[in-house]
Amino acid sequence: MLRLRGHTETGPKAAPGTILKFRKGEIVYAQGDPATDWFEVMSGTVRTCFLYSDGHRQLTGFFYPGDVFGIDSGHYGSSAEAVTAVTLRRCGRGFGEDAQPSETPPVHGALRSALDNAQACIFLLGRRTAAERMAAFLLATAKRFSANKPFALPMSRSDIADHLGLTIHTVSRTLSEFVRRNLITLDGPQSLMIEDYEALRKLANGDEDLDFGAKRLPPHANVNSTDFTPRFGS
Repeated sequence: MLRLRGHTETGPKAAPGTILKFRKGEIVYAQGDPATDWFEVMSGTVRTCFLYSDGHRQLTGFFYPGDVFGIDSGHYGSSAEAVTAVTLRRCGRGFGEDAQPSETPPVHGALRSALDNAQACIFLLGRRTAAERMAAFLLATAKRFSANKPFALPMSRSDIADHLGLTIHTVSRTLSEFVRRNLITLDGPQSLMIEDYEALRKLANGDEDLDFGAKRLPPHANVNSTDFTPRFGS
């Protein structure tokens, strides 16, 4: 049974279409739970996390309003947690024989969205240096907000580090170097504005190199974990 720890607007039973609300830090579902439903983000930000047997985590994605998550077969391969206060819509009960014909179009759209998010994650982890990964991450995040305006990063530096397979120190150092080179400006720890989109795109694509001691990373490297054995089966 899903460990849904939020509050619903339509009663205690979370049927498809039910609106669910979660406070910051609450768990939507846990890694290894039966994958009986998927969800659409109505407001706020959700993160999905894969836990390793040594206690480290890999953040596999951030989901914003309009995104869907929880599209797994059998059991959830990662946990889902509220980064901020979030409102979700429970969209369905799986993709197998239990799916209703009327659910088919939304399911197809959800699958396309999940594939796009997976490809974005692969693109990020395929970058060779910390600077390339950070540049790609900032560009992808900026797409969700108004261009040429400051935007708030809803996640912590620790979340960014666990998403990009870096350390918190490397994340902070890389952001500071971006500021020094006038690629971005920071107004506090989480308010950011991209000043030079073109330079960030070149950096993300490996066309430019920021040489400040950042070694090249093998594709999909996670410097925070050396044990790739999952805590739960997926």
